[in-house]
Amino acid sequence: MIKLFDLVKSFFYYLWSLINFTRILIINIIFILLVSLLCYYIYNIHHEQNINNKIFKKKNQVLEINFNEDLTDDSFYQKNYKLEFFNKFIKKDNNSVLNIIQAISYAKKDKNISGIILKLHNLNIHDLPTLRYIGKYINDFKLTGKKVYAISDSYDQNQYYLASFANKVFLSPYGSVKLHGLSSKQFFIKDFLQKLKINTYIFRIGEHKSAVEPIIRNSMSNTNKIILNKLINNIWYDYLTTIAANRKLTFQEIFPTNKNFLISLEKSHGDLALFALENKLIDKISNNAEFEDEMIKIFGFNKNKNTYNKVDINSYIKLNIDKNNIIKHNKSNIAVITINGIIMYGKNNSDIIIKAIHKVYQNSNIKGLILRINSPGGDIQATQAIYDELILLKKIHKPIVVLMGKVAASGAYWISTAADFIIADSSSLTGSIGIFSIIYNFSDLLNKFGIQQDGVNISDRFNFPITKKISTIEKKIIELTMQNGYDKFINVVSKERHLPIENVKKIANGMIFLGKDAIKYGLIDDLGDFDYAKLKISELTKIKKIKLQWENTSILNILDFFFKKNSYIITNIINNLFPINNMNFLSSQKTYVLLLNR
Repeated sequence: MIKLFDLVKSFFYYLWSLINFTRILIINIIFILLVSLLCYYIYNIHHEQNINNKIFKKKNQVLEINFNEDLTDDSFYQKNYKLEFFNKFIKKDNNSVLNIIQAISYAKKDKNISGIILKLHNLNIHDLPTLRYIGKYINDFKLTGKKVYAISDSYDQNQYYLASFANKVFLSPYGSVKLHGLSSKQFFIKDFLQKLKINTYIFRIGEHKSAVEPIIRNSMSNTNKIILNKLINNIWYDYLTTIAANRKLTFQEIFPTNKNFLISLEKSHGDLALFALENKLIDKISNNAEFEDEMIKIFGFNKNKNTYNKVDINSYIKLNIDKNNIIKHNKSNIAVITINGIIMYGKNNSDIIIKAIHKVYQNSNIKGLILRINSPGGDIQATQAIYDELILLKKIHKPIVVLMGKVAASGAYWISTAADFIIADSSSLTGSIGIFSIIYNFSDLLNKFGIQQDGVNISDRFNFPITKKISTIEKKIIELTMQNGYDKFINVVSKERHLPIENVKKIANGMIFLGKDAIKYGLIDDLGDFDYAKLKISELTKIKKIKLQWENTSILNILDFFFKKNSYIITNIINNLFPINNMNFLSSQKTYVLLLNR
């Protein structure tokens, strides 16, 4: 019995020893792995820093800025520094517009950087104010005597505008400089809707609210043509003025008449690249290999990279810009919020903007706000809610500076009036004080296919169904609410801009103004860019050292998600062909009245 007990005891003893040994072994293995990973991580950081230091300590290097396709009009991007460790495992280019500006400014003082190369093959900015802002820093860089080189397979108007700031512009032998001027064209679908038996109900306050024209006409009205013609000619004049100054050419040399263009093209035997060279639009025709050889002659040969001595923009930002931003991040005193695109009511649009503004309201360290706006307007309820949230900031003495982008009109202008100071680019589109709504009715189309709707209800109020003709009470409700919205709009403009109501009424007809003209009517305060906005918020808050905190207001763009590269083109097609995207989003319960610039 005793032997049996000893045997069982020994069994469990050895079993426990085995379990304990296994446990300790596993723990030690995990510990060794963690220590190894930590050592590997520290080694990599140290090794990467040594490599970067060796790279950046090399003299006579060129900073190569490769504008990728993700760099859009609204590409001011800030990393989540709280998740800096995890950011290393996420492949994301950090060459936003702001970072590129900072990199150019830093490179200006960097003794190891002797020049800049602008690789414009994939530039995807369609915003003249943003291009102008980048160009300002390129010109500033050139004041040091350092050279800037631009290269592309071909130049569209946006690419060429930025390229014109370079000391030397290169073009592929099979490329071209495609300057064709500006245009504003729309599809008119009045007859199309009639053939489909889709009826429309148009409500508009402001005779120049031309967004309804494609629905009610088969062609653009003469009044709208005159207005748009004036706008595009002014913007085109602005465009040519910059290029003429940069390239030291006349307007006629940059953009000759059709007759002179063809004469010159015939002399170049139809070779568009040669035409660009002979007309001084570019400085040299080079393929990629020839361009590389020339850069090697200027900046020297890098044996490790087997090309010219260069540092790419992402590496340069990572070492010089991101590091400084991390240090400054916890000491921010001014917030920056961006409103981009059509403003709609709801959790996926206006609520995001309102929450970002409210964070500024709650944060005692933030003393003011720069509000960047690039929007044609939107839903009146969303507009009012954002405006109200901004007014709360003013009540606790947090100044607001609005910086307008390509467009900040209608509902976007309503929001802008909450600012203490409004800045626009000379080519910004603003104003468009007015209101409209369009309701589509499909009853005749449904009847054609033998579909009818019938039933009972207590009242027609606020139903606005698309399956039956609109009732008298529904029409009256829309008219009264629109008039109320319009009255609120002009009263807000009068109050916030300190303008007599009679003066506001004179321009509250949906008229669009360029930034340089909006000053005359008191709609904005001055012309400028992001640097001026920082200077102004510094004056208003009396803070000398501005440290920015970028609030995230990004919204998933479905077109970008599905179509990526061509989303800009697709958006324009949809907006022109189906104006419902620029009007009211309709449900059986509610009509959203939009304030838009067109």
